[in-house]
Amino acid sequence: MKIGIFGGTFNPVHEEHVNICKNAIKELGLDKLIVVPTFLPPHKEVISESCTDRLNMLSIAFDGVNKACVSDFEIKKEGTSYSYITLEYFKSLYPNDELYFIIGGDSLLSFGSWRNPERILSCATLTVVDRDGINADYEKEREYFKKAFNKDFILLKYRGKDFSSTRIRVYASLSLPLDGLADEKIAKYIKDNGLYKGDKYTEYVKSQLPEKRLYHTAEVMVSALSKASELKLNPEKVRLSALLHDVAKYVDYKTVEGFQIEEGMVAPVVHAFLGAYVAKNILKIDDDEIIDAIKYHTSGKANMSLLGKLIFVADMVEKNRDYEGVERLRALFKKDFNLSFIECLKEEMQHLLSKKRIIYIETLNAYDYYINNKKD
Repeated sequence: MKIGIFGGTFNPVHEEHVNICKNAIKELGLDKLIVVPTFLPPHKEVISESCTDRLNMLSIAFDGVNKACVSDFEIKKEGTSYSYITLEYFKSLYPNDELYFIIGGDSLLSFGSWRNPERILSCATLTVVDRDGINADYEKEREYFKKAFNKDFILLKYRGKDFSSTRIRVYASLSLPLDGLADEKIAKYIKDNGLYKGDKYTEYVKSQLPEKRLYHTAEVMVSALSKASELKLNPEKVRLSALLHDVAKYVDYKTVEGFQIEEGMVAPVVHAFLGAYVAKNILKIDDDEIIDAIKYHTSGKANMSLLGKLIFVADMVEKNRDYEGVERLRALFKKDFNLSFIECLKEEMQHLLSKKRIIYIETLNAYDYYINNKKD
């Protein structure tokens, strides 16, 4: 028999997970495909929902998918879920069968750093599915793979869409519709069971922003969180900074006791400074890096923290932004974060100059620091 193994957090499962499996079954001629949700992934992602809920949603999503089944092996085993242990388990169950381990193209790029990759490859043929937004050079990866492991991998013809479990969680936390993001039955399960609820900060943001701005906030969160792991940033700090970056967008600063406009402040940056004030004094966030990221997300400044840079860029490239050149900046954001930050800063300066607007001093300082003096 030919058996596929497809693992992940599935938090929650979405339609591209199902599409990948359907196409893998077809292209590889699989007799069975086993979907294996993790208990705790090695990268220590916080899984917000229970194992039971994730298993239930997987059962709903794969109901009726011929030859596919869901395994609770890693969940019952508990502890950190390492792929080599899972593959060796299934190889012991099916010693005389061909196993295919299905991963995304983004996972292929880091496969060499996984725990015991050789043991994975001794059990199964690695099978890779590309998707929009990965931009991997698979021929280059194939050369590396052969050199490192003396093995080849299969690249499926199917190319997945850029779906995101993170986007589903973020939208659900902000009470935004999940239409087009999650299957109807999965969306209903999430709503009926109150999954991915927000916290007190989310509730405050929802009380301050109209729905249109909530969509923007959600997409800034999704963009920023997509880079948190790569940049080795605390995902909770990233979430809070992105969530609160526009919290004061529609607040009249004159109504906020204790807040004063600094000398030389221009109108477009007031909401950012006021947002930082609200986060610190009303929401009681005691983290200077978060406060700083909110405060300078519009203007930038010299010597920004990595978190501050991330919120600045995410605000400019989130998927609902529509201005000339944004697609180029989005592509850079996915490929080279540092370069995307520099190019976003240039874009901001060019925009202000083209509109003949007064440029805030901190934006000038940022441009001088990063562009003229080429500081990191």
